[in-house]
Amino acid sequence: MFLKWSLIVFKKHFFFLVFLLFVPLTAVGEVLFPDPTGDGLNAAYSKTSRVELESQVEEGLPSAEYMMGMIYLSGDAAWGVQPDYKKAFSLLHRAWCDDVFDAGYALSTMYYKGLGVDKDLAKVRSFVLKSGENGYIKSQRTLGLAYKGDVLQSVFDKDIEKSIFWFEKAAINGDQLSAANLSVIYGGDGVLHDEKKSFEWKKRAASAKYGNSRFVQFLKLAEFYEKGVGTDKDLVQAYKYYDLSGSAGVEGKQRVAEEMTQEQIDEAIRKSQEWQKEHNVQVGGGFIRRAN
Repeated sequence: MFLKWSLIVFKKHFFFLVFLLFVPLTAVGEVLFPDPTGDGLNAAYSKTSRVELESQVEEGLPSAEYMMGMIYLSGDAAWGVQPDYKKAFSLLHRAWCDDVFDAGYALSTMYYKGLGVDKDLAKVRSFVLKSGENGYIKSQRTLGLAYKGDVLQSVFDKDIEKSIFWFEKAAINGDQLSAANLSVIYGGDGVLHDEKKSFEWKKRAASAKYGNSRFVQFLKLAEFYEKGVGTDKDLVQAYKYYDLSGSAGVEGKQRVAEEMTQEQIDEAIRKSQEWQKEHNVQVGGGFIRRAN
């Protein structure tokens, strides 16, 4: 009798475990807009309306809660919305409770500045850490800056190792500014000085998925190739990236061209034009010295 009962219990729990293995969990958190520049969020606004979002908020849609919360946080003249920090906090907190990790960064900002809530540095720390741990790139970058001593000095103690940890997370996730910061850290004086790492992070910054300073990064990358810092000296690559830097790179092109053959200059221009065609942009030009 006992054996029969044991088999029944086993079968019951066995099928329950199989059910858990093959049925996905419904409450899974997410990052809605990973792009820290805000371009992704702005694109989403362009495809909807205030009426539609407010209707979705009534239905309890987490993405709508977040998007309307951000509208109330900053206001939007086109939508006829004035900043309302109380409404913003309510909606963003609801979104956070619904596992929208983007909301954590906004909530940390509100607690830091006292927007719609009392200032609370403990909650600033908690929200920015939790959202960063769950993959929100802007929080990861902010943590890198905070531990570097650049922001939130009243919340985080300076710790360069932790700064590197968070910058690396953000950079690997595609953040240009975090990769650029790592290049600066490894390019400076002190025990962390590592020219190869400085070059590699600058190279990553120049090709990062998210960021608005690509051509600035090209200018710096050109200097690495020109001087052979962290990599072999390569004047063709240096000229290419100076060319891709637009007018800011004209002086650099003049300088490196003095050491280049005509064939090398032509190769560099070809590489620059290939990159521009591939990325559907037009930069470069300006002064091009033809070697004798």
